[in-house]
Amino acid sequence: MMKKKGLSLLLAACLVLSLAACGPANGPVTTVSPAPQTSRVPEESTAVPVTPGTTAEPAEPGTTEPETSTSEPGPTPAAPSETTEPETDSPYHPTTSLTFTKETYPKVDGATAMYPMSVEIAKAVIGLSEEEAEAYITHHTTSKAYYGLIDKTCDLIFVSEPSDDILNRAKDAGVSFEMVGIGRDGFVFVVNQDNPVDSLTLEQIVGIYTGKITNWKEVGGEDLPIIAYQREPNSGSQNLMEKMVMKGTPMMEAPAEYLISSMDGLIDQVASYENSRSALGYSIYLYAKDQYVKDSIKFLSINGVYPTDDSIADGSYPLSKIVYAIFRADEPENSPVRQLVDWLKTPEGQLAVEAGGYVGMK
Repeated sequence: MMKKKGLSLLLAACLVLSLAACGPANGPVTTVSPAPQTSRVPEESTAVPVTPGTTAEPAEPGTTEPETSTSEPGPTPAAPSETTEPETDSPYHPTTSLTFTKETYPKVDGATAMYPMSVEIAKAVIGLSEEEAEAYITHHTTSKAYYGLIDKTCDLIFVSEPSDDILNRAKDAGVSFEMVGIGRDGFVFVVNQDNPVDSLTLEQIVGIYTGKITNWKEVGGEDLPIIAYQREPNSGSQNLMEKMVMKGTPMMEAPAEYLISSMDGLIDQVASYENSRSALGYSIYLYAKDQYVKDSIKFLSINGVYPTDDSIADGSYPLSKIVYAIFRADEPENSPVRQLVDWLKTPEGQLAVEAGGYVGMK
């Protein structure tokens, strides 16, 4: 009896031990939430500093975020420079065989109408821009330019041929001139566009300016008095009028209101509405065509030939003329003045003359 009881106790103990080791066979299932997944430590990356007031975008895993500077933006790096030639408004300077500086360039003066040509010459041989040349070059009237040459306050002048009064003044001062033709221009007569007359002969013009012809109907126009304007003595225009047209015949004395002291003033008088059908005047072709243009005036044909670049160049226009570079005859050989004048006769120099509006010496 005791043995059975001991055996039973032993079997019960083994059963308990077996159950403790293996766990319950059919116990209730307990759901356990998985432990939070531990993030993989990312690879080493560059820190991304953030400027206050801005938000940094997170870097993609496994990538490196570009560094953002926190300093103030510096100047934008300059683009690579290109080697270029210095800018100049003159198309002649790079190829001219003669060059000057402002200090070595001759002191020049001249007629009002020849100022643009003088500017072009300075641009060419000094290498000045248009603005620089215009500030550097000064021209006065023809008579003042001649007086300056006689008084030795200038070295070279660009003008038309001198009047007898100028020649006498030079002679009294013991000065002789050397004159070199450098271009061609024309002497023109102008009337208002409303005037029906388109042409005059030289004989008719002489008749008007001596007072023999006083009404436009005498030369094919309307029955209106002729208001014949003149320039002041020793002006370039007046000298040309006396030498090219009058040729020694004295002009009638003009009333004070018909004697005009400037080229633009004469053109203004002819252009005015008040004198629209009566006025007659004269000027320089280049000046009236390009420099002081008035739509209300027109050029007259002379002896049936209208003034144009071509008719002036070939001499068919009766009042074609030469423009001159004039200097004192005692100018030393190979001086800057003589070098410049010699250059003006070359193809290079003639380009500058033509750029100034004149017809070249062909």
